[in-house]
Amino acid sequence: MTLHEFGQFLIYKWQAKTRHGIHSPFVYDLIDNVLRDKSPLRSTHSINCPGLELKYENLINRIADYYNYNNIVSLPTENNDADMLLMFSTVNTWIKTIKAHQHLLKDNSMVIITDIHKTLAHTTEWNKLCADSFVQMSIDIYQIGFLLFRKEFKEKQHFKLQY
Repeated sequence: MTLHEFGQFLIYKWQAKTRHGIHSPFVYDLIDNVLRDKSPLRSTHSINCPGLELKYENLINRIADYYNYNNIVSLPTENNDADMLLMFSTVNTWIKTIKAHQHLLKDNSMVIITDIHKTLAHTTEWNKLCADSFVQMSIDIYQIGFLLFRKEFKEKQHFKLQY
């Protein structure tokens, strides 16, 4: 673990919240039914995430199952639409990549990015993504981040959640 990763981890641990104090029904539901789910994985998906810890790979499979994501795309790709886009740490121009693939995203789509705090460049790019106007909600669970584009979200929100 680099000094940057360690510093980001300490910040994450200090700021990350549990479901208590979360006022977003969507995030509370995500915490309750996905992040806290300790039951055996009964995934209909088999999403392989190279270099990612098994618990995060299982989490991505739980998310795909819970939200019924059928079109799961790892970038770069030539797909026509996607419920979930997966971007691994090798992609270091995330904003440019997402904007280039924005036409794939639907109202309930989610983008999952790994290693958002691996380097200063990763953290900087993640913070720019969270601030960008096309992202309605971002969720940081340290190793991975979620970007959501739902029209039902009236205000831009950013969450750091314990996992």
